[in-house]
Amino acid sequence: MTDPSPASDTPIRILIVEDESLAAMALEEVLGMLGFVVVGIEDNADDAVAAAERLRPDIVMMDIRLLGPRDGIEAAVAIRKRTGIRCIFTSAFGDPETRHRAAECDPFGFVRKPYFPAELQRALSQATETLQGQV
Repeated sequence: MTDPSPASDTPIRILIVEDESLAAMALEEVLGMLGFVVVGIEDNADDAVAAAERLRPDIVMMDIRLLGPRDGIEAAVAIRKRTGIRCIFTSAFGDPETRHRAAECDPFGFVRKPYFPAELQRALSQATETLQGQV
């Protein structure tokens, strides 16, 4: 499997949006071990959109179920419209309707929970390759 970490000296910056704090901390640790920089962690859609605008991460790891009235798909759509930043969705919910809604914001990928390291690494590799191709 290819190394998903960036080829340049500048590491890929990731915003984690996850309503479960233990899951967010575990994901932050895995991303750090893979060579990525986590720039922030948010647990609801409004704070996620504000953080994306403020921090300008390269990728958002977006859970679909979040705290509050708006879900991760709504947050991802707003982030994409306002900043152009794309996400990788993370969720235990993979039903066709959810995946169809998620596809509307052109995500880098969709990783089901619980995370399988190979699947997470594959999604990050594809996102990194796409980002490096834009430079």
